[in-house]
Amino acid sequence: MKKWLLVLTTFAVWGTARAENTTPVKPVEVMAIYYPHWHVYPKGEEWFGKGWTEWEFVKTAKTRFPGQKIVKPLMGYLDGKDPSDVSVEIDLASNCGIDVFLWDWYWYGGERMMQESLEQGFLKAPNRDKMKFALMWCFHERTDQFRPEFGKPRRRLATLARTPEDFRAIIDYCIAHYFREPTYWRKNGRPFFSIYNAADFVKSYGGPEKVKALFAETAETMRKAGLPPVHWSGMVGSARESKLLAEAGFDSASSYGCNAYAIPDWDARMAKGEAAFPYSELVPAHEKKWNDQKGGPLPYIPVVARGWDSTYRCRLDVPWPWKHSEYPYSGTITNNDVNTFEKLLREAKAAALADPNKPGAILINAWNEYTEGSWLLPDTRDDDASLRAIAAVFGRNPADKYVFAGMRPWWSDKPFKAHSYTIDAPTFANLAYGPYTRQKLDVWLPTQKGGKKTPVLVNIHGGGWSLGAHVEPGTPGMLKACRDRGMALVSISYRFVQDGNDEGVKPPVAAPVSDAVAAIRLIQAHADEWNIDVTRIGLTGGSAGACSSLIISLADANALRIRAVAAMVPQTSMDPRQMKEWIPNSNYGAHAFGCSSFDDWLKKRDGMLPVIEKYSPAALLLKCPADRAPTFWLHCNKVPPDGELPSDPTHAGMFGVKFKELCAARGVACNLDFDGVNTLTQMLDGLVK
Repeated sequence: MKKWLLVLTTFAVWGTARAENTTPVKPVEVMAIYYPHWHVYPKGEEWFGKGWTEWEFVKTAKTRFPGQKIVKPLMGYLDGKDPSDVSVEIDLASNCGIDVFLWDWYWYGGERMMQESLEQGFLKAPNRDKMKFALMWCFHERTDQFRPEFGKPRRRLATLARTPEDFRAIIDYCIAHYFREPTYWRKNGRPFFSIYNAADFVKSYGGPEKVKALFAETAETMRKAGLPPVHWSGMVGSARESKLLAEAGFDSASSYGCNAYAIPDWDARMAKGEAAFPYSELVPAHEKKWNDQKGGPLPYIPVVARGWDSTYRCRLDVPWPWKHSEYPYSGTITNNDVNTFEKLLREAKAAALADPNKPGAILINAWNEYTEGSWLLPDTRDDDASLRAIAAVFGRNPADKYVFAGMRPWWSDKPFKAHSYTIDAPTFANLAYGPYTRQKLDVWLPTQKGGKKTPVLVNIHGGGWSLGAHVEPGTPGMLKACRDRGMALVSISYRFVQDGNDEGVKPPVAAPVSDAVAAIRLIQAHADEWNIDVTRIGLTGGSAGACSSLIISLADANALRIRAVAAMVPQTSMDPRQMKEWIPNSNYGAHAFGCSSFDDWLKKRDGMLPVIEKYSPAALLLKCPADRAPTFWLHCNKVPPDGELPSDPTHAGMFGVKFKELCAARGVACNLDFDGVNTLTQMLDGLVK
């Protein structure tokens, strides 16, 4: 009788614990590996110096080969143990469809390291209940792989204990600090615990039978603590390793990633001097990895790698390509475009659903392992394209909201702090108007249906044609203003000058400008479907986005028939000589024309004048008939007193003064504001009349 009471009590406690996790389980849940090396921690300072984090490698990374994209995080260098920073990550991850952060967790004979990110960051974040977390014990010796000397032995930083006593201490710690957390992820009702290099773990602990006994002992420890047994998952490299894990009592398997070494002939190609491999070649490598495990001895959670580039961890003075492969001097993945990533996600989801073992999840490497070239967080080059790809496959949470990352606005002089923003999900999200990652647009149609065709506002973001996101901190306000007037809003992304350089576009500024034109043409092509009045298209943008808006509305005598432009602190001339005449301390714009500096651009000006005039609003205005020009609304910084130079020549108020003078001479309507009048609102009111 007492035995049955104990069993009933155990199930009652387990049932209570399970009741905490009431969120419906998706057919395929999404895990993303979280690498916690982006905060100061005691051991890091002991090993590498005061205040050290791996951000140092991201900040100082250099391009090794043409086309390599060096990451610059859109939200700056987040502090992994700051709950406010981690809360932004949670907002972004949970909204795009990621259910679980699988934390890289480091334990060496009772000594923990880097756990502050989890314990001080995630677990103290105010919104931590939006998603789950689980642990992956990084079962490997800790050696110095952080810009080590090439071809030299590596110093040992920390050593695994590899004893049953140490393993028991891990379980006790996890029970006390993690397993009772309502946000700890449970697989089939059991706390999920992954072990990296699991085959070595089994061998280190005496083989399958001894590990199986250790797991049984752990189940009893969990029972006494009122918790269900652990779901043991292991990271493997082959089906043979999965078989070993099954014999040892593991419940599932996965793989940490899929990198250049999964390409069949990588070693022969590296011997010939090829060290960068196309991301597209990882598609069959992923598929082989999944298929080898399908229907095997354990449920296999398919892994999708976002990329692989460990050159960040390589010394800057070691020449590329490496003479041979020795981590971190290893094969690199390049051209990891988002379209291929989305294809892999769809295939991984299908593989998980089709597998008779029903793994019920996929794993993405990684959320933030920047120094191995694998990240999902927004960056300055591709914005949140990776998160959008995940959302396209797995759906947003909630479905009607879109959460995006904040960046320092062009008008702010305050220190930047990461922030997330929420907006209604677009009517049409991530609509492609070309083959490149950044050739996408979002469409918000009016909430009311039917009626006469509506005007549309097209937002072209700023950022010097070199950074920025097509959904910005100002977008929610812009959407409200449009909806209040029954208008549609379209926000576009475009290729940057850097992309133009990589692709041989001349001048490089032609890439962002021609992309914006292509996006507008797509809007016009869908006008009937979206109930849009193509005779009432308004453009807006700040800085470079404003300049693009002016260029597009004047090019080829306003061939796109733009009705109005609201330009915020625009560059109204891209002629270096004219810019110097208007604003003597001008120093911006050379990069747009492939010149090394403003002085270089000025020297080459006469020889490239026809090209300059094609992308200079002031020059285009002189060629555009007044009756075809749009109405302009300019918001500019104040002009300094006579004799003083503007503190911000890139956004000098004189750009507005001179452009208005040119408009007046041409008989073109131009409204100029310096005092904070809502320029955009005035333009929108004009469009709806």
